[in-house]
Amino acid sequence: MRITSPQHYVAAGQGLAIDPLVLENASRAISQIWSRNINLFPLLTLNHLSVATGLNYGFLRRVVARKGGPYLYSHFYMRKRVPGRRKVRMISIPAPKLAQCQSWIVRHILKHVPPHSGSYAYHPHSNPVFAARRHTEAVWLIKVDIQDFFHAINEHAVYRVFRSLGYASILSLELARLCTMTAERPRQAKDPSARYVSPAVEYYQTPYVGVLPQGAPTSPMLSNLVMRDVDQGLSDLAKESAMRFTRYADDIVFSCADKRLGSSVRLVRNKILEILNQAGFRPNLRKTVIRGPGDRKVVLGMLVDSAHPRLMKEFKDELRLHIHYLRHPKFGPAHHALARKTSVTSIYHHVLGLIFWARTVEPTYGARLLKEFKLIQWPPITRRDYYATVRQAGD
Repeated sequence: MRITSPQHYVAAGQGLAIDPLVLENASRAISQIWSRNINLFPLLTLNHLSVATGLNYGFLRRVVARKGGPYLYSHFYMRKRVPGRRKVRMISIPAPKLAQCQSWIVRHILKHVPPHSGSYAYHPHSNPVFAARRHTEAVWLIKVDIQDFFHAINEHAVYRVFRSLGYASILSLELARLCTMTAERPRQAKDPSARYVSPAVEYYQTPYVGVLPQGAPTSPMLSNLVMRDVDQGLSDLAKESAMRFTRYADDIVFSCADKRLGSSVRLVRNKILEILNQAGFRPNLRKTVIRGPGDRKVVLGMLVDSAHPRLMKEFKDELRLHIHYLRHPKFGPAHHALARKTSVTSIYHHVLGLIFWARTVEPTYGARLLKEFKLIQWPPITRRDYYATVRQAGD
């Protein structure tokens, strides 16, 4: 049944001879949710979610109780670009049914809740270029990275997000469990406070507290919502310090165009670290830097020391090298792909992606390279690849 108003829900329930007390409680719950945000789906119970998603109630309940088995997520590891150190990032992909549930939560709940205005990632129309534009003509730049960002956000924080949206306490717990995972990670230990969230449901008791899985469809938007108070604190600090602030996922940047503020930059950096520590996040001190007059200023891979974001020289050199070998009569796509130990299709999409990014940051430069790309003598590619290129090129 599509709920258009609490009154409509009660009227429909009366026609089905549902207990008036049940209808009254449901009506109150719907009003509570819509008082926070009229666009939110008025979800009432886990069984309601089962009906809305078409997923088996028993399956959802087992996931919530952390009894879904080891196959709810597939894990793999990606190497991080950390010079001189072997670091990996764990990516966790939910099983199809769980991904279906999480995607429903994104479409019907999370996408309707705006993040803080200082957040530039993981929401409709977000773009790293928009974040970089906030810092153009920077004279002083502070960059802080949050360590292990997604795994630093636990199910308690996610629970508080759903509660803040007006959902019932037990349902907020269930939604938080559906959007988090427990994993056998070296630093994950039993949490003595884990039982406080769900004292009323013995089946839900578990000694481990879940964290956001990097790779789940719900994690990006949930991370933004969990960070709203932190973002507000950072925004207030930026205003007090006459600086500009953005956060793109785990990358926090403060900047100013006034040379005279140099004496206070380190104090601002320390206050940023204090705000993050108080919120339970660990700043990555290896990536925490201050850039001053004369230093190169880079935000999300773009130079911001002039009036507009610009591509870095290293990026342009790499792109020009690709175009050179791909167009050279002695080399071409097949030879270049072999030298790079990849396939022609992979090099095709990789270079095209670089060009589209270049066109986003520097439109004239990117358009010129796209014309050169179209002159490359590619071996036969699929029709799907060809039409995708035409659509993305906009001609």
